[in-house]
Amino acid sequence: MDAINRQSRTSVHFSINYAIASGWASDKAVNVDFQKALLGNGLEFSQTNTTPRSFTLSRTQPSHLQVKLESPAPQVSGIHIVSAPPAYDLEMFIHEASAATDAYQQTYRTGQYQVIRCAAKIQHLYSSQAHAFKYLWETRLGQSPEDFRCLGPRPVAGGGLRFVMPPHETAGQEPCSIELRIESLFREPRKLLVETGFVWPKPFLLPQGEKFDPAGRLTTLEQYATNEVWEFLTQAKDG
Repeated sequence: MDAINRQSRTSVHFSINYAIASGWASDKAVNVDFQKALLGNGLEFSQTNTTPRSFTLSRTQPSHLQVKLESPAPQVSGIHIVSAPPAYDLEMFIHEASAATDAYQQTYRTGQYQVIRCAAKIQHLYSSQAHAFKYLWETRLGQSPEDFRCLGPRPVAGGGLRFVMPPHETAGQEPCSIELRIESLFREPRKLLVETGFVWPKPFLLPQGEKFDPAGRLTTLEQYATNEVWEFLTQAKDG
């Protein structure tokens, strides 16, 4: 039996956000228009929260979903779409993220959009036959539990790995940076959390009539998380 069960993969976080070069301020009438546009696209929310610099809509059923508009800096606005934890697969999150960005474009009709940055994140949970950190430290990295003696007599309850890889030019692909976090869950030590995040830092212009593309970005991220990251995770060190 495999030390990490690939079939046990469960998605616990989906998110995508866009930073846009435009001013934004919370306006009650426009917020209502945005909420109506969301409803027209099939997204209904049970809670809203308004501050001078943000407008957040949340729900828990049929799956957790949050859509947030904000102004993090002067002449910069953002739309954040998060499902954590989701009660559905990535395909359904893509559908709802697309509905949210469509509603944004229906409400804020600026013709074209100067996107400064885009980021997306996916978290998966996997089941481990033994303590997940023990697998990472001893099997994947080939290290000894005796290495921790210099830290004192206490046992190591958990831990993990984190990697940050800068943008890299790849033929046919938009440059993006990659962040990986792989760690055992403290409350469930036989669970391994694998977080994969992409950041596309290169600004681009979205012409009038074109839509945001959460589907392409999230699908690319999911493929990397379930192929390259999985291969890294299970490539045990010999000896």
